[in-house]
Amino acid sequence: MRKLKNFTLIYFLSSVILACSSEENQKSVTIEGDLLDYATDTIYFEKDLNTKSLPAEFTYLKEGNKEFLLGRSGYQLLKYEYPTGKLVSKTTFEKEGPDGIGGYVSGNLISEDGIFFISNQKEITHTDFDGKALNRYPLPETPEDRLAANFSANRGNKMYWNGEKETLMVTDVPFLLKEKLMNYRDWVWEFDLKENTRDVALQFTFPKEYNDYFDDPELGVYFHLFLKKTNQHLVAFPATDSILVFSEENSSKIFAGSNSQLEFKKGKTEAQGEYTVFLPSVETSRYQSMMHDPYQGLIFRHLIIEQGKNENGVFSKNSFVILDESLSKIGEVSFSSRIISSLGFCTPNGLYLKMMNQNSDDQEAYIRFIF
Repeated sequence: MRKLKNFTLIYFLSSVILACSSEENQKSVTIEGDLLDYATDTIYFEKDLNTKSLPAEFTYLKEGNKEFLLGRSGYQLLKYEYPTGKLVSKTTFEKEGPDGIGGYVSGNLISEDGIFFISNQKEITHTDFDGKALNRYPLPETPEDRLAANFSANRGNKMYWNGEKETLMVTDVPFLLKEKLMNYRDWVWEFDLKENTRDVALQFTFPKEYNDYFDDPELGVYFHLFLKKTNQHLVAFPATDSILVFSEENSSKIFAGSNSQLEFKKGKTEAQGEYTVFLPSVETSRYQSMMHDPYQGLIFRHLIIEQGKNENGVFSKNSFVILDESLSKIGEVSFSSRIISSLGFCTPNGLYLKMMNQNSDDQEAYIRFIF
């Protein structure tokens, strides 16, 4: 993979760079309404008494003519038969020792070639499916202008594995955006496991408007999506309608905003004694992670439109802004994250999202969506 370096990013370009005007976007909408209108059926995953909750995200893998879904719950790897939802096996990972994956895991990737963990912000640990550590790869040292690195695959910022080239892509996402980080650029890294080297895979800077969101734990982050087929990086920010698109040839900006009226409210961070307390605004609108469904050829950008309390209790108004693989907006569907998870997984048969607030000790439900 050629490294995408040395971009000089001027984020807020003129409006002509946008893919289309708001009027044209409105005409292009083909998927709209309530997310549940696109539900087709539900599968139920078995759950044993030692598993409190199943993950929202699974990885679809084939072994011969059999299909499976694998997901991590804490220090356990759960393997399910697909589409029956029958629990096939459960593997427990060690925290310490020669096969330990660490006491603090900030994300993982399940692939055909094993599992990759981000361990203790020190290294990438590669294991097999039986929990045996195959190798370890140190994370880069934190430069002074980065302040404190946070390599993470949580909150939808996935890792990406290229089995043919044996490369692993990992994002470094700030806990809090600080003024000193506005000029920092080395956010996405790639590890070459064959050569045992690492290098910056993508450079960009935060938009200047994010000077307004320093110390906000929700609005001072970014979300990254990599499209392997076209070798494109998508970078999105919580308080920005558009998305940055990087390829080997150029960089551009596309419209991926909502039809709703949004209000971005800054939170704060406070020192209380020896502790740092994160106090994000619970009411703010904010764009969240992106999901790519390669089978349906769609990209879903999660948006929290509004949340809070009213006379009916706590509410959460969300949507998915939907793009096709040409990066044109083709719709937006609404849902409540109190009912349906905003993170899910893709199979050749559709996109699955977990039902929230399930109380069964025996099974949990995942809804299949076709668009």
